[in-house]
Amino acid sequence: MSDRRQRRAAHRVSAAQTLVAPGWWTRQHDPDSSLYLPTPLAGRNRMEMGWSLLSTLDGAGAASLDRRGAVALPGATWVLDWWFNHDGTWQRAAEAAGVRQVRTDHLPVAETRVRVGPNELVIRQGAAPRSGEPGSAWVTMEVEVDGPDPVGLAMVATPWTLSDVGRIDRVEVSGGVLSVNGATVLVAQRPPRAAHLVDRADDLVDLVARMPEGSDGPVAPVVSRHGTGGAALVWPMAHRSMLRMGLPLGSFESSEVDAVAELERLPDTTAMAKGWARHLEVGAALELPESSLTDMARAARAQLLAAADGAWFTGADPVSAALAAGTLARLGHADVVGPVVGQVARAVDDDPAGLAAVLEASLGLGVSLTRDEVIDAPEHLLVHLARALHITLRQLRRRGVQWWPEAQRPRLASMVEAVAVMADGWGQQGVADNARAIAAALPTGAEPEPEPEPEQASEVPSEVSSEPSASLGRVRWVRREPGADLDLPATLDAARRDIAAGRPDGALTVAAVSALLERLGCWPDVVHPTRPLGIGEDGASVATMARLLAATLDLAAPLNGSSVDAFGSFPSEWWGRPAQFSDLPVAGGSVSCALRWHGARPALIWELTPDGLGHCPETDGASSTGTPPSVLLLRAPALDPVFTGSELVGEALLEVPPGAVELLTARAESAAAAAETTVASTDESTESGGDSAGGGSVSTPEAGRSGGAVTMGVDMPTRRRPDGT
Repeated sequence: MSDRRQRRAAHRVSAAQTLVAPGWWTRQHDPDSSLYLPTPLAGRNRMEMGWSLLSTLDGAGAASLDRRGAVALPGATWVLDWWFNHDGTWQRAAEAAGVRQVRTDHLPVAETRVRVGPNELVIRQGAAPRSGEPGSAWVTMEVEVDGPDPVGLAMVATPWTLSDVGRIDRVEVSGGVLSVNGATVLVAQRPPRAAHLVDRADDLVDLVARMPEGSDGPVAPVVSRHGTGGAALVWPMAHRSMLRMGLPLGSFESSEVDAVAELERLPDTTAMAKGWARHLEVGAALELPESSLTDMARAARAQLLAAADGAWFTGADPVSAALAAGTLARLGHADVVGPVVGQVARAVDDDPAGLAAVLEASLGLGVSLTRDEVIDAPEHLLVHLARALHITLRQLRRRGVQWWPEAQRPRLASMVEAVAVMADGWGQQGVADNARAIAAALPTGAEPEPEPEPEQASEVPSEVSSEPSASLGRVRWVRREPGADLDLPATLDAARRDIAAGRPDGALTVAAVSALLERLGCWPDVVHPTRPLGIGEDGASVATMARLLAATLDLAAPLNGSSVDAFGSFPSEWWGRPAQFSDLPVAGGSVSCALRWHGARPALIWELTPDGLGHCPETDGASSTGTPPSVLLLRAPALDPVFTGSELVGEALLEVPPGAVELLTARAESAAAAAETTVASTDESTESGGDSAGGGSVSTPEAGRSGGAVTMGVDMPTRRRPDGT
């Protein structure tokens, strides 16, 4: 950081209202806190910051929600926090112990809870459409006292953002409507008991503590010359009571009476969660061996949809926006992200990174559209794709293959092969010829040398590690310079290259990142290497979300032109575990595939649909058991390198992976020994007179996986060999 920037940052902090500062700031500047970093590291201390997104199903302006329930609207220079009181002492949720947040099934709907005396104070947050111009929405907050005692609640607007010092120049309140900097920011179901508007936000600490019995009349607006204003609206909450509030997104032109009436008609957060769940049921479905990976891929899908506004992604760079658009389109959300391809094409430069971004977005969108959709509106996809291919081919011929980074050439080859297959289906021979010419210009033969030896997982603290992968020391964390922060987008990029090369480290790395994100409850781009609470510049990074989702699709079936490679990276740690995906678009059609295990022997069940999306060439005389075009041959190189499935619908027992019998046997014996120890401990506890509720059988997931077939939720038969395995 330059001297000038340091002086500017020091001035902002010196003018900040520190008594109402976010909890992360307070802990960062407390020498006794585990978040404290001494100078000069304090200049880059961004520990414990992080947030996720709340939005409607159509991505109508995403609001940010931190892990303690504070909300920030798009572009706001202030944050809405909440304080509570039970025994006469006010506490800030930003600093109180025991505040915990749960995402409803990893969807953009959250519930934040804290113990207040004998009560639980619960705040449920979501988003719902609002009447008005397109893009208008409510961020809803339902506050409930779950317990027998009354509780004091204060909603507080402070001159901070979720990541830095903010600014409040003017605050005013009328009834249950709070305005900040001239915009309506909060509408409450009923007026507050008291409202405090101040020039210095720190003064709210003493004012709220007085708990007046009621307001003496209208409260005059307050203008803060230094931008340090603040506001607090206070409600006494009776036991078992509830209060609903709304933060309007978009332009707000409504009376208080109409706004309150609309708020009361909105669905609750349970209904919002159900709506999101139904929204995510469209398109492809994925289930991978690591539960955290499956869950976080679904969460990333929902968060990206929350960030998408139909033309771009909140806070995303062009490359990340392209990747997000391509992955979401492939998962069945082309209507939401379609315009992003054109926006990306106009935003990026004609360099390898920019051209690759256009190809990524075009490829994901292209496999999800029909031939007619592509031809009827060429400006949405075809024009940008053709231009990117033309420029890439021209530069390769003019400057040589070294113009394209060596590590990215295998991915370029896969993309242009897939584009050629799609273009054939669209009848665009010129586009197909250019794609094949690029593939021919790239070197063939030995793969590029792998990257330098990765950082070992043993260098990353146990809090960052995921089980079982990171414990084996094969997770490839990539660090950011300067410093030693873990760069999650770069880590996931490296993992995708490993997956493309068939290296199992890629799958383990993606699983480790997923477990870390699930633990953090937010979407950082950078994590501190020894205390996994850190954040880089973005606490809800589209770059991280998009790369995690793209890597998950790579683990299922990456987009290739020559074949469908199912489960292309499948480490031995996953042997014996089921996996499946359904209705996943690929170049030339779509595919569903399930993996089961018969002892140590994997079995694949699949269904290929070469013309299911309408963009593949017609196949005369093809039947449900006929041979599909060569582009839809099924392979499983990580499980059985020589296997090829040529039927449209089929099942096959693959060869036993080398070492699988020994590994699964050892795993079963270890699980059985652990089960016996558990039973023995339970028996001893029972004999000693404990009130044990034992007596039932003990089972473990691993024991169930190691013997016989692992059942899956698919309606497909499984063949067995004559020996019963």
